[in-house]
Amino acid sequence: MIKYDDDININEMLKGINIPTPPQIVADLQMEMSQAEPDMNAMTDMISSDVGLSGAILKIVNSPFYAGRGSISSVSQAVMHLGMKTVIEIVNTHCLREACTPEDLPKNTYSALIRFWDTATDVAKLSAMTSRVLNLSPKANVYTLGLFHNVGIALLASKFDDYFSVMRDSYNQKSLSISDYENKILDTNHAVVGYYVARAWKLDKQICDLIGKHHRHDEILAVKNKDALDGQMLCVLKIAEHITGLHRILGDCDLDYEWQVIEQKVVEVTGISSIELEELELQAKENGIGSQQYFN
Repeated sequence: MIKYDDDININEMLKGINIPTPPQIVADLQMEMSQAEPDMNAMTDMISSDVGLSGAILKIVNSPFYAGRGSISSVSQAVMHLGMKTVIEIVNTHCLREACTPEDLPKNTYSALIRFWDTATDVAKLSAMTSRVLNLSPKANVYTLGLFHNVGIALLASKFDDYFSVMRDSYNQKSLSISDYENKILDTNHAVVGYYVARAWKLDKQICDLIGKHHRHDEILAVKNKDALDGQMLCVLKIAEHITGLHRILGDCDLDYEWQVIEQKVVEVTGISSIELEELELQAKENGIGSQQYFN
């Protein structure tokens, strides 16, 4: 259980990083969705009233990942074809990028973060694909987990001039976990920062906790109950990270050292077969997932 608040100075952990709060439309949609009977028409109108957001949604829903639905021309059509839950995930994707990638960043940092968000979206997509292969419960919101899990990287990159070097080095550690290495160099890590972003955006507590420990090898290896949803979700995320190739894209590393430590446990918990892993890798390739290059 994550207990970052207990006897710990949060400001010290965050190193002066300002955690972005969600825009009003995200808060309003969350509030409406929490109602016993959400008003779908009102939610559709909320999204449609934001021209920039509506355009971003239509661009995404007509992309190949959503079966290339080139005929969708309105938010209401997107809701009808994909469902409000999926549309809200797309809203979160767009708003999170905007909130965590200010345009006044140095040009190189801004460009790198745009590429970073492509990897976050890829992990979210592949998490959803993996969840379907494993027939996880619909309650397992692995898309949101995949989207938000590395958000701390964006904020640390904005705070520390040398963060990209630290990030790359963290993936190349054989004896230290990624978060442990960041703690050693920066006195904080992107999982901790991501935990507080998820809390600020009022995500489900389960997702917040999983973000906070997603590089904790001890937490992953300690998963025992194969039916525990949080353990399943954490392992699905690790599968998605591995197949997406974050060790190569973010770490410029040929070997996934974290996967070497946790692979056996992930397979044990999820029951995923080598054939299913190969099929997911093929689907990822067909969808262009994992093709990004972070370091040139």
